[in-house]
Amino acid sequence: MSNIIIGTAGHIDHGKTTLIKALSGIETDTTAEEKERGMSINLGFAYFDLPSGKRCGVVDVPGHEKFIKNMLAGVSGINLVLLLVDSREGIMPQTREHADILSLLGVENYIIVMTKADLAEDGYRELVKEEIEDFIKGTSLEGSPIIEVDSISGKGIDLLLKEIDIQTEKVAEMKKSKNARLNVDRAFQVKGFGTVVTGTLTEGEISVGDELEIYPKNIKTKVRNIQVHKSDVKTAYAGQRTAISLSNVKMEDAGRGCTLATPDTLTQTYMLDTEVKIINNSDSELELWDRVRLYIGTSEVMARIVPLGSEVLEAGKSGFAQFRLEEEVSVKNYDKFIIRTYSPMITVGGGVVLDAAPKKHSRFNEEILNKLKVRLQGNSKDLISNYILTAHNYLITTEEISKELEQNMDSVAADLLELIEEGIVHRMPSGYIHNKKYEEIREKISGIIRDYHEKYKLKPGIYKAELFSKFKINQKELAAIMELLINNKNLKAQGNFISLYDFEVKYDPAQLKEKERIEKILLESKFTPPGIKEITKGDRKSNELLNSLVGATLIKLDDDIVIHTKVFEEAEKKVLKHFENNKKLTLAEFRDVTGSSRKYALPILEYMDRQGITKRVEDYRILGK
Repeated sequence: MSNIIIGTAGHIDHGKTTLIKALSGIETDTTAEEKERGMSINLGFAYFDLPSGKRCGVVDVPGHEKFIKNMLAGVSGINLVLLLVDSREGIMPQTREHADILSLLGVENYIIVMTKADLAEDGYRELVKEEIEDFIKGTSLEGSPIIEVDSISGKGIDLLLKEIDIQTEKVAEMKKSKNARLNVDRAFQVKGFGTVVTGTLTEGEISVGDELEIYPKNIKTKVRNIQVHKSDVKTAYAGQRTAISLSNVKMEDAGRGCTLATPDTLTQTYMLDTEVKIINNSDSELELWDRVRLYIGTSEVMARIVPLGSEVLEAGKSGFAQFRLEEEVSVKNYDKFIIRTYSPMITVGGGVVLDAAPKKHSRFNEEILNKLKVRLQGNSKDLISNYILTAHNYLITTEEISKELEQNMDSVAADLLELIEEGIVHRMPSGYIHNKKYEEIREKISGIIRDYHEKYKLKPGIYKAELFSKFKINQKELAAIMELLINNKNLKAQGNFISLYDFEVKYDPAQLKEKERIEKILLESKFTPPGIKEITKGDRKSNELLNSLVGATLIKLDDDIVIHTKVFEEAEKKVLKHFENNKKLTLAEFRDVTGSSRKYALPILEYMDRQGITKRVEDYRILGK
């Protein structure tokens, strides 16, 4: 790996700062208070070169219990940890807590360094080494090399450097992304440079001149200057310890807990759905509404915990939980975090964010629990399928999937093709719909139409507008889904009516005879039809049959006037013929063209206006299309 960040961890006064000075020649205790008290309060930074020529950034994280949150800030972005144990004291309380935190945060690469070797007798050092081996057995540290050093005399330093070189070959590359993210662990003012922030660039790259955003303040800023290992550079890459000078930003707006990132790439939230692992300590169980401290990135926020799928988060076990935060955080899915009790402050667990923008939901909601299980497993195809299924919208685009799941477009497109072939998702012009959602809405639409057919047996179907009014989803999405249902021969469209695909109006002999009578009257009367009451002679059944024909073979112009669709089509042809030689059409001209009277001409023209065939301007019409 080209960019390595090494962290030191361990109990207070076990020699972290002295070891870093021995490795790098840089003293990381920089403040007067730190030097006076002989311990690291804030994060110290240095760098050194390995025998292979690789350069390592190194973070000296404090060991004192009171400064554990600074240690958590330092862990963000670390690839390899040197866990220090004093050869004279062995495993101490903060050694255990640091090891727990590192394991919970998913750090996989360690070297255990036994410091102050010259001050301990050989036999005692062997006992301490045995204690370390017992301590790491069954943990993520098991099998880690143990190196004895003395930072003052230099004993073992060369051996440690060689071992670091070996271990760095095992370190995985930082996640590649076009979007940058740096969790800020320090901010300060430098004369001539303004506000400077430092941290490990955990994703993407940052170049001079880039426009970035400071979360959660939502402040836009521009990169003025970048330093990596005290040298000016044009671009910093994921995995590098970086100092960045920002324009138009106050120091108080960019301190620890803030995140510098590509605009619009982080989720700002007061809730998190997560998987939590509780350390194996009987005092560490967490119950509903327990108040905890949550550390994520370089932020510390208070939160209430809501176990999901269980009543209690048990010691030594993993489970799902929702956190209700007292302050907003800016995160992404799969970010790691640590939780500590409110008081006294004891590390009890940690975990991973599975949904950075959840809603409040039932604690035992099977759909939510299944979604979290899929996200935890991390299979890209399953993640895409689950996202399309659980997203608020019915139709999801490739771009939305790529952004939400942080996968490149090509891999998303390849997975979608497989999901289509497997019948899990359907492709549509405006996006993808999950088969479960498709079936769900198909059943609902079919049920509504089926009920309508039962109630109105002589109607060719339900009006499209009436059907759409029964759904509270995006109308464009619904129209696209309806089109797919029609193409799949689930539904049938007839003008403005939607019916089930195999539905047909069935008339008994008497109804068929009455239908033919009504249609004959309207075809013969053309543009001067008799009123509805006159046609039906006030008969209820005749009136019901006439209304069932509206939208199919008849057009209702107002409460008492209907015309046959063929008559209307003839009127439309006459109007279009008129506009071949004229730019305007008056009511009188239309009346003369059709041989009707004002009583009929006006409602026919108004219906044409509604259909977009004509458009009224003052007291005349122009061509609408």
